[in-house]
Amino acid sequence: MAHVGFFETIARDLGGRGLFGGNVQIRLFLQPLLGSLLGVRYGIRDAKQGKRPLFASIVEEKTDRGQKLKRSLREAVIPLCLAFILDSILQILNGLRYRPLVSVIVGGLLVYLPFMIFRGVANRIWTHRHEGPGHQVPQH
Repeated sequence: MAHVGFFETIARDLGGRGLFGGNVQIRLFLQPLLGSLLGVRYGIRDAKQGKRPLFASIVEEKTDRGQKLKRSLREAVIPLCLAFILDSILQILNGLRYRPLVSVIVGGLLVYLPFMIFRGVANRIWTHRHEGPGHQVPQH
């Protein structure tokens, strides 16, 4: 029997019919939905506090990048932990061999990416709708 490398095993698990077929196919909907909902919640909270979208502030502003990155990593713990737990449960329910690294990778892609996108979009929409006459957004 040929030795299959670590990354080949992960790629096979991620792309295989077993992980994206059957019950686990639900991960393609549940995990991005979870990330999107959390992103909207965090984005509105940021806008109410007068904070710019996190990714935009890191890229565009030259000051305090280290602090902003630390804050983003600290806030990423919740969606990433939820993604890991959800993916782990889906692997086990589908009768697959449990692979925690796959849960981390898939959770990161399917939850954290929508989380960051929707966080920025929600922040921009909230800020845009609440700017103008009579609406004051506190600046921090």
